[in-house]
Amino acid sequence: MKSPQAMICLSAFSRISFLFYGLAIICLITSATVSASYDGNETDHLALLSFKSKITHDPYKVLTSWNHSFHFCDWSGISCGKRHKRVIAIRLGSQGLEGSLSRHVGNLSFLRELYLRNNSFQGTIPHELGRLSRLRRLYLDANKFNGVIPANLSGCSNLEELHLGLNKLVGSIPKEMSLLSKLSLLVIQLNKLTGGIPPFLGNITSMEVFSVAGNPLGGIIPDTLGLWKSLAGFGCGGCNLYGSIPYSIFNLSLLVNFSLPGNHLTGSLPSEIGNQLPKLEWLQLWGNELTGVLPPSISNCSKLGRLEMGNNSFSGKLTIDFSKLRDINEIYLANNNFHGRREADDIRFIDSLRNCTKLVTLELYNCNLIGVLPISIGNLSDQLKFLNLGDNQSFGSLPSSIGSLVGLTILDLGPNRFKGKIPTAIGKLQKLQYLSLSSNQFSGPIPDAIGNLSELIIE
Repeated sequence: MKSPQAMICLSAFSRISFLFYGLAIICLITSATVSASYDGNETDHLALLSFKSKITHDPYKVLTSWNHSFHFCDWSGISCGKRHKRVIAIRLGSQGLEGSLSRHVGNLSFLRELYLRNNSFQGTIPHELGRLSRLRRLYLDANKFNGVIPANLSGCSNLEELHLGLNKLVGSIPKEMSLLSKLSLLVIQLNKLTGGIPPFLGNITSMEVFSVAGNPLGGIIPDTLGLWKSLAGFGCGGCNLYGSIPYSIFNLSLLVNFSLPGNHLTGSLPSEIGNQLPKLEWLQLWGNELTGVLPPSISNCSKLGRLEMGNNSFSGKLTIDFSKLRDINEIYLANNNFHGRREADDIRFIDSLRNCTKLVTLELYNCNLIGVLPISIGNLSDQLKFLNLGDNQSFGSLPSSIGSLVGLTILDLGPNRFKGKIPTAIGKLQKLQYLSLSSNQFSGPIPDAIGNLSELIIE
């Protein structure tokens, strides 16, 4: 028989053992719960924590929920797949985040979308992103990334959209990018890229939108880009490009936005451009060295909204039939030479603008237009805000119908050769803020009605 002391010791030992056992069970349960909460996907969990650790400023506290109290699939900006509970998207655009992008993001092997647009990420773009073979959309634009475009982004074999614009990237477009056979949007504008537009990009036949505007690329436009049969948007403004526009580009019949302003492009436009590019909505070729006539076939671009061909060396009478362009809202043709041979009716095309009810801007400054300003000027859109016919050779009287343009805020008619009295109807232009009638041959007093235009500055 055991002594009372022994029984007491045994009883105490049993309680201690039970307590230890209980604690062990609790620990095991807790451990199992934590493990189960991540469904075995600790790699994703750690990658996200690494992402957070690289953020130095989070002004909107968007990453506050990124803690152990919540499953990472419930963290702000995170989306997971329903089946495997793996991270498929990070969407943290416009959150004011500052810091660098963790290389461990490359461990999120199920990631399909990385959306970090409009933050303040800096440093280089991690080459580990090239591991993300399931990635479809990469938005790193409007940040402060520097360095080069990682060549091994070519490992993102399913990539469809690549947005790297508005950063500080340097170097050239890597040749490995031609391996991205599913890429449809390549938007890398406003960086510091050089090395020209590489011909190998033509191999990406899925391309729909291409924008490298605002990069000092240099070089010519490769003829191989004519292989982009699905191209809808082409933006290469301010890229220091020279040479002529390859004819193959004008065969891209799905083009909607064709923008090449502020380069050194030469040559003329094909006469059938309007038939070749029937879907055009934006045609922006201002600030080049283009010559020849503006093809009348532009009239067939029935969806055209912006025609910006100023600051070139176009010549010959303007014969575009604007009556077919009912959606046009901006016509910018300044600083060209649209005088017809031995004729004095260069401005008659204004008659065809009466159907353009959406027209907001008409810029024809310094176009060597000779002739009388037609009465039909009053039939222009009541949406018209900017009318600039200055520095031409218009003569005769200024038609009083101009007083019908009640939406005008800017009216520039000088210098020209207008004669007679300034029509009192100008006093009807209540929204007018700027009026230039300088260097004409007007006679008589300034109409009293102009004094009622309280916001007006008279030059």
